[in-house]
Amino acid sequence: MNDFSNQLDFICSGESMELIPDSIVKNTGIPRSAAHTKKDSMALVSDEMRKMDNDTLCRLPFCVTVEAEAIGGDFRIGEEKTGPVLQGYKYKKIEELADIKEIDLEKGRIKEVLDAVSLLKLKEKNVVLNVEGPFTIIALLIDSMSLYKGIKNRRDLIESTLQKIEDSLFKYILEGVNKGADIISYADPTGDLGLVGPKIYREISGKHSYNLLKRVEGHLDNSIIHLCGKTSIAFEKTGFCVSKPVEVEAGLTYGEAIIRMLGRSDINFVGHRCLRSTPLIMKKPAVWKIELA
Repeated sequence: MNDFSNQLDFICSGESMELIPDSIVKNTGIPRSAAHTKKDSMALVSDEMRKMDNDTLCRLPFCVTVEAEAIGGDFRIGEEKTGPVLQGYKYKKIEELADIKEIDLEKGRIKEVLDAVSLLKLKEKNVVLNVEGPFTIIALLIDSMSLYKGIKNRRDLIESTLQKIEDSLFKYILEGVNKGADIISYADPTGDLGLVGPKIYREISGKHSYNLLKRVEGHLDNSIIHLCGKTSIAFEKTGFCVSKPVEVEAGLTYGEAIIRMLGRSDINFVGHRCLRSTPLIMKKPAVWKIELA
């Protein structure tokens, strides 16, 4: 019997983006700008990165800006290794957030990402779709000082804006599953418990993540959602979930173990680990099942 009592000491590496290495750009001949904007380039680069990392999973997209851009965020997409760069906040005043519309999944980079998922699935790859949470997205649309002033003085407007973003993400996740994503990798780093504090987390950022995940729970088919370890730990600390280890045989990488969970009717969410560790052999062979409250 393995002892998993110390499994909850999750330490985040602080890296949420899938940075495209220089070697991939050189070997494929695909510029980073194309890998961020064109479905064929996205799919090829994703698979090449999988091979380079000796991983079992292809991941898309390679940045945290796709959803915010689809809502109207202003980003410059060049050849920087760090990915698309925020040009400036779309909304200058909190009242302008009322103008936010839901994401159109049929145009722009977000459509290219979804189509790239389909291309990879046609090649029988195991595909991860990276999705950012509502609070992270809103923080890419308006500066943090205005956002926190809005939380204090215009809670109703912040709530309605986050609800629109949540509704868009619900559709995005379902379409990702429909396109063939095996794993939805979900994180909301800007809304993390350690950054916003327990009150705002329970009432706003964590609540909207919880509500979103609860909504998609019955629509995942054979896919699963992998919660960022910081998100799942924060959920457990604030009562949004409980967790338990599902033991697997020794010698598996974390990616191989997650793939074993696909299609299990009793598992919709996993977490408490970092999805960036999928190429590594697990020291404690278990996947943490997350059950929402």
